[in-house]
Amino acid sequence: MVFLRGRLRAKGRMLPPSPPASAGTTIALYDAEGTDHSLAVSDVSPDRLNDRQLLWIDMTPARDVAAVAAALGLAPETVAGLDAAAPEPALFVHDGYVHVVAVAPGDVPGGRPSVLHCIVGPNWIVTAHDHAIAFLDNFGERIRGDSALGGITSHEFLAAILEEHVTNYFAELHSIEAGLDRLDLTVLAGRVDEDDLLRELVASRLRLAKLRRLLAPHRELVAVLSRAEFRVLAGTVSDDPFERLGELLERALQGMETTRDAIVGSFDIYTTRVAHGANKVMKLLTVVSVTLLMPTLLAGVMGMNSLPRFLSSGSVFVVTILAMFGLALGTLAIARGRSWI
Repeated sequence: MVFLRGRLRAKGRMLPPSPPASAGTTIALYDAEGTDHSLAVSDVSPDRLNDRQLLWIDMTPARDVAAVAAALGLAPETVAGLDAAAPEPALFVHDGYVHVVAVAPGDVPGGRPSVLHCIVGPNWIVTAHDHAIAFLDNFGERIRGDSALGGITSHEFLAAILEEHVTNYFAELHSIEAGLDRLDLTVLAGRVDEDDLLRELVASRLRLAKLRRLLAPHRELVAVLSRAEFRVLAGTVSDDPFERLGELLERALQGMETTRDAIVGSFDIYTTRVAHGANKVMKLLTVVSVTLLMPTLLAGVMGMNSLPRFLSSGSVFVVTILAMFGLALGTLAIARGRSWI
């Protein structure tokens, strides 16, 4: 058995008529020469499948796992691995099938990551997960009525599921970027609570970091899936169906770097707005200080005990008061004329 640890996510191709069930087991048989239809667990017989048929079994490990394992000849360690917590992606190559583990973000921001097991044999594939996975449900919803999916190999179908998995990360990035755009507009409009803004920026940064920690290890998994020796071990001689998957994964990781820069840019907009506000306050304080400076100086001079007697008359007092007001108003007029206030 070959074992590898890595990480991954996907974009979609064509998919099954009946969407995966959130609980229990759904079995769809795609027949390129006949009619696609659903099967019961008791009807599963991989030996009767031909190259123009594809069997997709979607299940939760708590239901029907023993019957499915017996029908497909799954090893005990594979069955045990379906219930094990998988903190990172992995690849196991067995005699007759391969077992791929992928990790996707939760369906709600900050939610528990979803672990998807894909067990792939000749003309059949099993997807197992402990709770509903939105992207997998959407993947299945795209197929309506009869299809030609029976004409593709199970490894091509696996590549389609993993592409959908990676595309799901793009949806998470778009959600973060939409939130950043909203924050930027709020800051630029001046309608922002600084504490709330900082909390949202920190939450976005942590969410992005979590997404990258989930996705980045899939590089190793995709690299092994794309190697020629894997196709030999897996028993397939078709062209590499995972080439586009690797390109999609790298674009997703690059998109995360771009989103991280956008978060830094949003913080820069916030700090610039704060600095602009502080600059306006400093201008106001400076104008107030200069406005009061000259009247204060005049009041200090006129209040000296050593002034000549004629400066102590009532008329001089009135003139002094008027001069103080005149100096203050003149300063304010100059500041207003230069747009300081």
